[in-house]
Amino acid sequence: MWSLTPEERADSVQRLVANICALAHAQCLEISAEDAAVAAAAFEKKAYTAAEVAARTTTGDRPVSETTSAYARKLGELVVQFVKDGAKLEGTSKAPAATTGLVDFLDLAGLRDFLTADMAEEILAPMLAPGSTVNKIRFSTKSFGRDAAAVASRAIEALSHLLMEADISDVIAGRPEDEALDVLRVLSLALSGAPRLTALNLSDNALGEKGLRACEAVLAGKAPLESLSLQNVGLSVHACRATAELLRDPSRLRRLHLFNNMSGDKGAEHIAEMLARAPQLEDLRFASSRVGPAGGVSLAKSLMAGARLVRLDLSDNPLTAEMAPDLAKALALQPALRALNLNDTSLGPDGVKEVCRTLLQSYRDADGAPRQQLEELGLALNEVDPAAARAVAALVASHASTLHVLNLRENELGDRGAVTLSRALAVLAEPSTVDLVGNQIRRAGAVAVANALASKDSLGLLALDENTISENGLDQLRSVMEAAGKSAALGPLEENMAEDTDDEDEDEEGSDDFGLGDLLARFTVA
Repeated sequence: MWSLTPEERADSVQRLVANICALAHAQCLEISAEDAAVAAAAFEKKAYTAAEVAARTTTGDRPVSETTSAYARKLGELVVQFVKDGAKLEGTSKAPAATTGLVDFLDLAGLRDFLTADMAEEILAPMLAPGSTVNKIRFSTKSFGRDAAAVASRAIEALSHLLMEADISDVIAGRPEDEALDVLRVLSLALSGAPRLTALNLSDNALGEKGLRACEAVLAGKAPLESLSLQNVGLSVHACRATAELLRDPSRLRRLHLFNNMSGDKGAEHIAEMLARAPQLEDLRFASSRVGPAGGVSLAKSLMAGARLVRLDLSDNPLTAEMAPDLAKALALQPALRALNLNDTSLGPDGVKEVCRTLLQSYRDADGAPRQQLEELGLALNEVDPAAARAVAALVASHASTLHVLNLRENELGDRGAVTLSRALAVLAEPSTVDLVGNQIRRAGAVAVANALASKDSLGLLALDENTISENGLDQLRSVMEAAGKSAALGPLEENMAEDTDDEDEDEEGSDDFGLGDLLARFTVA
């Protein structure tokens, strides 16, 4: 096992003191030798603990030289960051919140630290102090071993009657699997005794099925969970099944975030079974999880169990147009929907038209009052062509009073699609961001969009890069924005592929299948 003698560690501290003083002087910063020594001792302790953990994590024998290099590298990172932060001693303490008196929120997020029991005692002092009022914790980026987890368990149990939110994401980094699972069991058991715990974040812990089941005490316990985040945790098919099994009563669940996993269709079906028992759901993120049309259909049908959805993010999944009808039906039943992210879902023009058409037909109730008031709409990377642009434009116009963010990046609008869309953009009350990057737009379309948005005080970004706007068109575009005092809102254009011609697509009238003309007349202010 890798280790250093006390003499070698003391020598490292002395070298660090000299380096800190030299670097601070080079940056015209003042620091006394005493303060540099305090900082150096803290940095050496952190680096040594990290190296010890790394030495026993690898299967087999890690070369001593490799661990020593990691130790030296960590020392360097800590010193450089310290000097970048102004060489101020406050902030190097392992428990910066300990001296701030009573606090409600203990946030440990920051630089990676591998905690020992002593370090945990200090960093969790605000929770362990008599009369503590902490009711929300964030342990993220602090790696807990068994001894540190035991201290954390004691701190959590001391405040179990107060605790309402627990973020224990990214707390087992670098730990051997058996130790990591033990840590999760200890923390989960402590949290299971919190009768007011409504929000739990287990993200970034490389859980897999074993890790999920290690958290059984809190997931299957009596905590009235309303929010659960399992992002980037290796949520495989089996892990999804474990989640659905352990969360036996999801009836209170309002927020579920699953991102960057490998769930696939079968995993999505297990989650859908759980969501069918979650009628209070308001916020669902199931993004970047390899969910195809079969899993998408299951998820869409599960959403019909409730009618309180406010935010839905299914982005970066190959859902395809096959699941568009079921998705459209589910969305039509959500009168409170405010944000819809379907970026990069392979819906294609037909799928986009299906979703927009259904939402357009259902956005008003029997009395004519708006049922939905979309504020954010994402349909990037879905092959939206000029025909589908009519459907999108009609939907945008129908939410003219509320829509702030529109993302149509990397589609196939062309000039005709951009001109069609510009008519809807012109009636938006308070647009903040419109992203049309990479849409084969030339001069006519770009200038039409700029004319539609330049007068909007709320506009913060109009993104038109990676299109094919001629040099003449770029000049016109910039002139429109400058004349309206909105030059700063025009995004970069360095990747624009300027064409020599200003020829534009023929303006095919086509049929107004989506009632765009009527909608524009309704929302246009005379």
